[in-house]
Amino acid sequence: MDGVILIAPAGASGPLRGVVDRLASIGVPITIVEEIAEAAELSAHNPRPPAVMLDLRDAGAGEDEDVRQVTEALRRALEVLPHALPIVLTAGVAAPLIVAAIRAGAGDVLDVMVEGTAAARAVVQRICQRQADRQLELSVMDEQREIVEELLKDLIRTERRAIDAEDALAARARASREMPVVDARPPAVLLVESERRVADELAEQLEAAGVATFAYVSGEEATREAAMLAETSGLDLALVAARLPGMDGLATVRQLRERIAGLPAYMLVADGDEAHTAAASELGIIGFVHKPISNLDQIVDQIAELARDSRHRAREALYLQRIKERHEHVLERYRSLPRAP
Repeated sequence: MDGVILIAPAGASGPLRGVVDRLASIGVPITIVEEIAEAAELSAHNPRPPAVMLDLRDAGAGEDEDVRQVTEALRRALEVLPHALPIVLTAGVAAPLIVAAIRAGAGDVLDVMVEGTAAARAVVQRICQRQADRQLELSVMDEQREIVEELLKDLIRTERRAIDAEDALAARARASREMPVVDARPPAVLLVESERRVADELAEQLEAAGVATFAYVSGEEATREAAMLAETSGLDLALVAARLPGMDGLATVRQLRERIAGLPAYMLVADGDEAHTAAASELGIIGFVHKPISNLDQIVDQIAELARDSRHRAREALYLQRIKERHEHVLERYRSLPRAP
């Protein structure tokens, strides 16, 4: 039989001493501690969780306050001893308190005044067996979870190859009909800037960095064509000036996101745009480019990297969505496996 940890804040005295002596007389190792934390530390070094006895003899006869005391004590014990089925030791309590203890997670209740010490051995033996059975069950579940996780990893790798092959075949088919190969596209940026010189310079440098750039001089024009661009060519990032004729940059970003959910956005701001900057932060703008642009190469590199990251995340989301659609039954089985506490 496994050992026993007795949590007795007032020490093992009176009838409790009889329980300790009876268990010791049949060779059951028993350790007496005053605090739940001490019991947790001892249990952590034991490969098989010992039975835990919790002295609650002072809980009373079963009034509401007594029930709360027992429930709270068990809650604290189970927080630090999640594998335990605590044996609650009481002394002449009413039935409502016993019911409350079982509902709160107690494995059993031993009333030392009513049952004496004779039942201690059978109770401890039963609880140790239940804990061992539960530990074995959780171990099997953990093994099943690991097996399913490995299966999912292999499945994802296989599905990635299959999806890539399908996309490559579809791309070749479209190319043979002289249609654009969308799936092999570079990262793409939607640029909205009313200053033609700034727009042309940014677009030219981004294109040179391998980023497809669609430039517009007004928010109305950009939002009107954004959905079509996202569908036909793809968009990964918006770079929008705060000050625009007509609809300003903030309204433009809001409308762009109505058409392309979650589209990351940078904002071009100039001196005196503090109000736009504060409102843009609340809108979730991921960064700012200050005009006049002092280091164009650095800004272009940064925007290009962000666009590539966004493109990669979109691709990953597509993989996961397709895998979920094709293998929902496997994922559902994985989610149904309980986790060890």
